[in-house]
Amino acid sequence: MVQFDDGKVVPTARSWVSQNTMHPSYSDAESLLYFLDKYATVMVGGAKGMSQFYKNNKGKTLLDKVSVSDIAYSILVYESSYDVWVEDIKKAEMCATKEEEPVFKHVAKNKYHVQRGTRLPVYRDGWTSEGRAYFDTICKEIRYMMKSEGLWSTLKLHWEAYAKKYHKYSYIRNDSSTTNIGGDTTESEEEDDDCVVFLPGDDVDMDDEHDDGDDEHGREKRRRIVGCVRVDCMQIWMLA
Repeated sequence: MVQFDDGKVVPTARSWVSQNTMHPSYSDAESLLYFLDKYATVMVGGAKGMSQFYKNNKGKTLLDKVSVSDIAYSILVYESSYDVWVEDIKKAEMCATKEEEPVFKHVAKNKYHVQRGTRLPVYRDGWTSEGRAYFDTICKEIRYMMKSEGLWSTLKLHWEAYAKKYHKYSYIRNDSSTTNIGGDTTESEEEDDDCVVFLPGDDVDMDDEHDDGDDEHGREKRRRIVGCVRVDCMQIWMLA
């Protein structure tokens, strides 16, 4: 499950560079890898897009595909929308019929985005100035992590263990070549690929200046985030 403390996604991992932790253990890295696998993946085409990437790039993993802005944007959306998603789950649990839904009182708000139902001017994306500034901060954090060669290399090594634990199929390395056995995909590939959430009015990119290239999916990828966040939220709600 994703580490989410005091409104921040994977805060432990995001402090590694400042604490000069270049070789975290697998147990410490697992939450970050899980977040990238479940949420940042949609930024690069979802499970189907990654399946094709694996087939075309033997030996490569998600960590070779995602960019700074891919990771930063998925973190921003998750943190901004978390409370609203949890409230939606609460609503679904409490309202047994459609007739009960209109009387449910919504109190949760997006943290860095205009609220649902807001009418946006043309060409405005709805992100607040605070949200844009925070996005820049996240980009700096992730960029430092990716440029710290020892750290990112360690995460790539841990990805092999992660894939064996969470993925139905994975790449098998041997001395002569890297063999793809069924592709490095999750068991629910098709479901994950279609499981997305749109924020209201989120029609324009906010991160062109942070784009790191290798983006055949273009601006569309910025408008999507995996809806399976609801699964994590549901687990938290049930444990509360």
